[in-house]
Amino acid sequence: MERFFLLIILFLLFNSFFSQKENTTQAVENNEVVDFLSNKENLNYLNKSGYYFLSLPKDKSFSNRLAGTILISDTSKLDINQMDVDFLMNDYQYYLVSNWNILLVLKSVDHLKNEMKSVE
Repeated sequence: MERFFLLIILFLLFNSFFSQKENTTQAVENNEVVDFLSNKENLNYLNKSGYYFLSLPKDKSFSNRLAGTILISDTSKLDINQMDVDFLMNDYQYYLVSNWNILLVLKSVDHLKNEMKSVE
């Protein structure tokens, strides 16, 4: 019985240790995204090349990848800074543009950084 309790305690300790490590990693990534988005030069690049549009896929399900649904009145005059969208450090974000029936795809911050380095 004592061993059983010892195993439970050890399990709880290891579980809390690993979850704190994961939260710390996510906090660091969030800070990197905020730092990237606070730079005016990065925002200018983001408005030109930080996104693209896709037709809705007919053959595969995309709903599990959607970060949300948005409305865009004019896709040629898009200001990504004024939209309620989120960029991720190392993953693309997909938003359904419901009034155009297309997907807005936001590139990851890592991808954008690599693109910007190659342009320099």
